[in-house]
Amino acid sequence: MNLGAYIDTFLDLIYPRNIYCILCNESIKKTEKYSLCSSCIQKIKFIEGRACEKCGKPLEDFYFLQECPDCIKTKHFFTKGFSCVEYNEHMKELVYKLKYKNQRYIAYHMAEIMVDKLKKQKLSNIDYIVPVPLYKKKEKNRGFNQADLLSKYIGKAMDWKVSRKNLIKIKDTKAQNQLTRNERKNNLKDAFSVRLLEQFTDKNILLVDDVYTTGSTVDACCREIVKARPKKIYVISFATGKNI
Repeated sequence: MNLGAYIDTFLDLIYPRNIYCILCNESIKKTEKYSLCSSCIQKIKFIEGRACEKCGKPLEDFYFLQECPDCIKTKHFFTKGFSCVEYNEHMKELVYKLKYKNQRYIAYHMAEIMVDKLKKQKLSNIDYIVPVPLYKKKEKNRGFNQADLLSKYIGKAMDWKVSRKNLIKIKDTKAQNQLTRNERKNNLKDAFSVRLLEQFTDKNILLVDDVYTTGSTVDACCREIVKARPKKIYVISFATGKNI
């Protein structure tokens, strides 16, 4: 077990769940869901209405097609995607706290939301949960991989296996958030690799990430996973940008 795993286990044991709101840090009742106060939970836009049948982005009522414009013009390598909340300023703050403020206990509550989404979608028969990997140096500098934390908690809740080391990132790429769509794709070209293809052969895979934007990252991962000929590849992200 590495140092990060020891820290996560320690946090699981000592962090008092549902005492402080994970957004505003105000004290809350134990009964509050997802460790969010009644005020902050109103700031979250859960994706509960119409959503793209391919990637899971929310769709406006006036938009009559079943797939969002992105998915109509882009070939994705996954079977179907799900997202839980819209990526607004409040969710941006929450993800930032997790990734850059080392508040990794937040992953537990984000995973709670993701588990509820999976249950609502009646997704079952997953053979492996696969976190979107970080480049080794980047993960070492941060101390953890947020997708790995989310996968761990989802796996525990759903009783699904987590494959942490079969999909790896082999190229140190630029940050995606400052790049155009085409630049994102080129940036991630040949960035990922599957070590043992046979582990994913004829399996149902659930790929996990924190934020879905254009899908470039998960597509780059799935492009490698499909080489193993899995049954299906599903994708779940905590948050996604709004679409038409």
